[in-house]
Amino acid sequence: MLNYINAYLLFPLLEKVNKREIHSKLRELKEFEKLSRVEQKKIQKNKLFEMLVYCKAEIPFYNNLFKKHSFDPDKVLKDTKYLLDLPILTKDIVRENSTQLRLPSAVHERKTGGSTGQSVFFYYDSYGLDWTSAINLQAYDMAYNFKHKKDCHISSELGIVPPSFKAKFLDWLKLFSQNRSRLMINSFSEKDLEKTLKQLKRIRPYLLQGHPSSAYAIAEFIKSNNGSPSKYCAVFEPSGEMLTPKIIKSLEENLGCKVVNRYGNAEFGVIAHSLFNDPPERLKIFERAFFVEETNGSEMIITNFTNKGMPLIRYNTGDIATVKEESNGRFIYSIQGRIHDIVNINGEEYATHYIMDYLDHKIRGVREFQIIILNEELPILNIVPENLNDVLRIESEVKARWPKGLSVKFINFSDLEKVGWREKFRHVIDRRSR
Repeated sequence: MLNYINAYLLFPLLEKVNKREIHSKLRELKEFEKLSRVEQKKIQKNKLFEMLVYCKAEIPFYNNLFKKHSFDPDKVLKDTKYLLDLPILTKDIVRENSTQLRLPSAVHERKTGGSTGQSVFFYYDSYGLDWTSAINLQAYDMAYNFKHKKDCHISSELGIVPPSFKAKFLDWLKLFSQNRSRLMINSFSEKDLEKTLKQLKRIRPYLLQGHPSSAYAIAEFIKSNNGSPSKYCAVFEPSGEMLTPKIIKSLEENLGCKVVNRYGNAEFGVIAHSLFNDPPERLKIFERAFFVEETNGSEMIITNFTNKGMPLIRYNTGDIATVKEESNGRFIYSIQGRIHDIVNINGEEYATHYIMDYLDHKIRGVREFQIIILNEELPILNIVPENLNDVLRIESEVKARWPKGLSVKFINFSDLEKVGWREKFRHVIDRRSR
């Protein structure tokens, strides 16, 4: 009963108190999905046109870009293929032109994880943030994780204490209103995984969400310790990383759950989600909010309609996939990328997303990092600091967390290494001889 009160009374009340407008956008998403394919494509084309007109009038970067390429937004009303007359927007272009792309109203900061290139900051206005929240709720509904059901998010154990009682209470209230818990995870050591598993047994959520590598570590821990078959959750939904067949099989067998899939990033939020009875590799795009260009095994190019504070037109996500137009929508298949590496530090294994969270949220002041793995020597943690005057503090706090098993070195941004023919940035460079 309490779950229903939280979901259908407390959550809407907090939405109103915080001056958010989420449920109106959720209703719009649901109405869009009920329309015929012809009607959906007509609305999408109009939303694309409206965003292009807005960008031309309000965003200095696009005003200059449209002039340079003699681009006329009106042509898109005839055929969306005219959008291809514009050049592709990359992370490097965003990094170099952030002030020209962003309005003062865009104050909600997000940072890319670095799995498809060096980290970049993106910003949302309140309108755009409400849309990402609405799409999240729609994604949960697609997993049958309705608001009254209990869900749980796998979170890195960073040891961060809320700065005040008020902050702690507001964080608790937010989770409580969403019937949500946090499942804390530190390293992938047996001791830490046993602690995490005890939490999961206590919570027993309907939906478990988190990095697939973390969920896989829990599942394999259950298997290696002869855990009896049990249903630890009903559904697993990934965030931040790519699902693989190996991970899906382990989660289904050891957590006793169904695996659904979603695709999103810091730049846009959730972009696509699998239908409940579909295989996880087939994801339906939220076309009321995004225009994703068709492609066959190449990088996905996306335009959004909902973040007017920092619109992204023909943005290259860096993720490789196949995007197909089908009778009931546009779908993403065969996503490649977004795999986080595992690093052994003093005998304990850590996913790079944990190290990134610790540097970003606990230590702070780190612009970028890269770990070099060597044969005999300790792994080297190369850090690009935000401020050179801050290196002693950063080094001290890194050493306090990992006193053994890791060397720390400070470098320039230009010294970060790239790998492969596409010169991709990775957080881990393995220099061990094979």
